Amino acid sequence: MKQYADYAPFGADDFLTDPLFREWVARPTPEIDAYWRGLLKTCPHLRSPFEQARLLAQGMQSTWTPFSDTYTQALYQKLQAELSEDKTSVAPKRLFRLVPKWAYASAASLLLAAGLSGYWYFFRERLIQTGNAELTTVMLYDGSVVTLNANSQLRLPGRASWRGQRQVWLSGEAAFAVRRQPGDRTSSFRKFTVHTHRADVVVLGTHFTIYTRPQRTQVLLEEGRIALADPATREIQTMQPGQLAAYTGEENAPLVAQIAPDRQRTLTAWRENRLVFDNASMTELARRFSEVYGLKLILNDKAFIGQEFRGELPVDNLDKALLIVGETFAMNPVRADDQVYFVPK
Repeated sequence: MKQYADYAPFGADDFLTDPLFREWVARPTPEIDAYWRGLLKTCPHLRSPFEQARLLAQGMQSTWTPFSDTYTQALYQKLQAELSEDKTSVAPKRLFRLVPKWAYASAASLLLAAGLSGYWYFFRERLIQTGNAELTTVMLYDGSVVTLNANSQLRLPGRASWRGQRQVWLSGEAAFAVRRQPGDRTSSFRKFTVHTHRADVVVLGTHFTIYTRPQRTQVLLEEGRIALADPATREIQTMQPGQLAAYTGEENAPLVAQIAPDRQRTLTAWRENRLVFDNASMTELARRFSEVYGLKLILNDKAFIGQEFRGELPVDNLDKALLIVGETFAMNPVRADDQVYFVPK
C-alpha cells in the first residue's frame, strides 16, 4: 500500500484512477477499510474528494469488474447457439439479435463512466481547507508545493485550465515553493499567480509566504522575485528577497520594507508548527489565537493591560499553548465553548 503522504495531493479524479481505491470499492475488506480511515484521519482535507470519488465510483463499479474466463466462454457459446439457430430458421435473419440489449446498456455505462471520469480529471476544481490548529502540505499539478496554515483555504482550477495558466486562489495563510516551468518562447517561463482579495502575486519561480486575512494582507519574499499586481488598477510593484509588502486599511498600494532575518521568523515559523511572538500586543496575541486555534481570548483582566507577549506557542497543541500564556501572566485559562477566560491564580 502507498504511504499516506502519497495521497496528500489527491482529488476525486485521482482516487477514481487509483488501483487500491477501485479494488476497495469492488471488494471492501476490514483491512482496507482501516487503511482509508487512517488516511482521512491523517489528511482531513481529503475527506471531501474521497467521499465524492466513493459516491461516483459506486455508480461505475460494474464497469470495473472484469469478465471471468468461465463467463466469457459461456457468453461465446450462447452467441454461437443464436447464430446456428438463425441459420436454420426460415424466417429472415435479424442481425440486431447478435447484439443483446444488455450490451447496449453496458456500452452506455462505459461511455458514461468514461465521460464522467474525464470530466472529473480535467475540469473539476479542487478546494483544500484546513481547520483549527491544522497544517497541510499540497503538491500542485506542476510539482510546486504549498503549505497551508490553520483555517486557510486554497482553490485550484481543473487540469485543463491549469495548462493554460498557472493560478490559485488563497484565503488565509500559505507558504509557496514554486517550480519554474519553461514558457512558449525561448528563455521565458510560465507565470504562477496567487490571487488574494487585495492583490495578485505573480511569480516565475521562488519561495514566499502570503498572509491574507480580512484585516490585512502581507507578502514575504524569501527567495527569487515576484510582482504584486493590483486587481483593479493592474499597477505592478516588484519585490526583492527579504522584503515584506503589507496592505492595511483601504490603501491600494502596499508598504514595502526590508526586514531582518529574525523578524522574518515571526512570519514563517508556523510552517514548523510554531507561532513566534516578539513583543506582541494583547490585540495581536488574541488575533493570532482566533486565526490559528479558532478561539477567542478574553483578555479583560487588569493583568493584561499594557502587556506584551514574547515567546513561542505550538500550533498543534492548544492545551500547551494556553498553559504557556497563562503561566506568562500568572493566570489560569478557563475554556467555555469557543472562548477562553483567564482568572488569577
